[in-house]
Amino acid sequence: MKIAVNAVLAYAQPRGIGNYLNILLPALADIDKTNDYYIYYGRWMRNYTFTGIKQDNFHLIELEMNNSQVGRNLFLSIKLPLMVKSLKADIYWLPDSRATFIKPCRVVSTIHDLAEYELPEKYSPIVALVRRTYLKRQVAISDHIITVSDYSRKDLCGRFGLRDDMITVIPLALNKQTYRIQQPEDVQDYFLFVGEIERAKNLNVLIRAYIQLDKEIRDRFELRVIGKKGNNYEEILSMVKEAGIESRVRFYGYLSDEELDEMYLHAYAFVFPSLFEGFGFPVLEAMTRGVPVICSDSSSIPEVGGDAVLTFEPHDDRVLAGHLRELTVNKEHRDRLAAQGIDRSRHFSTDALARNTLKVFMKYACDNHIKLQIL
Repeated sequence: MKIAVNAVLAYAQPRGIGNYLNILLPALADIDKTNDYYIYYGRWMRNYTFTGIKQDNFHLIELEMNNSQVGRNLFLSIKLPLMVKSLKADIYWLPDSRATFIKPCRVVSTIHDLAEYELPEKYSPIVALVRRTYLKRQVAISDHIITVSDYSRKDLCGRFGLRDDMITVIPLALNKQTYRIQQPEDVQDYFLFVGEIERAKNLNVLIRAYIQLDKEIRDRFELRVIGKKGNNYEEILSMVKEAGIESRVRFYGYLSDEELDEMYLHAYAFVFPSLFEGFGFPVLEAMTRGVPVICSDSSSIPEVGGDAVLTFEPHDDRVLAGHLRELTVNKEHRDRLAAQGIDRSRHFSTDALARNTLKVFMKYACDNHIKLQIL
């Protein structure tokens, strides 16, 4: 079987879907030595770890294309599907929402969430409209859809009228062998947030909660913010300045995997106040390392954290402040959460992620000579 993978992403450094590919593709290589994978990626993506896979049945194909939004989308909408058609692939896998108008063979899509519909303010009005247009067409040409949470499955069924058997839920996972578990001597006095500083991540509520803490707690515990500047950065910066806490809130921007690992490893607690997630990957990242988690109870996030996290309604800064305060004075509670998080993280396996994805590919493989369809 030939599986063509549209692994082209806009960013030179992996985040979100890039991390998904960096985890899943090597895991597929570990379990599948038979089927041929043709993995197409942009030349600017050479730092992605999946590009280092060296296995006879994995073919890494670096594409020369313009990485502007228009140029990239035109290439992915038309030229790449035609290349896949020429390859006579059995499966064309789209690991995220994609601009795709030509169906070269059977299509399997991974659609992580419907933020374009559920939280359109995450984008500009034009971008939200364009993304919804792409997504409708992608759903229309997909023979099967993988999603990462039951929340997203229900959202897809309700939004597009899909039957349950058209969607397979395969939760995300981490390669836990590459992560260290926090030890008592590792713990430092800071709260950690990881995510792009944009409206959907709801960093505002964390800033408001941090401001409510007693000065002696703020003097002891920094708030460290890791993530790319997005559409909420200026507002967050203004909040910090107006509250006079510039020396207690530190912004780090994008970090390498090694730097991010260090930040997680030493955090006193991880806070994830997001308004909407298809999965909530940072919650799993923190639990895997034994870092206590406080997170919102919105969308799919409870499916990841289960009973191993402290939750709050995403607009309730008072409850969040109470959780932060409780962890600073109750070390036993903090240690209990850390242990529960490690146990919970064991439910999410890279082997299961890879095997269940491969099962979908095998089920929906088709005759190589399927008629070209343009929708």
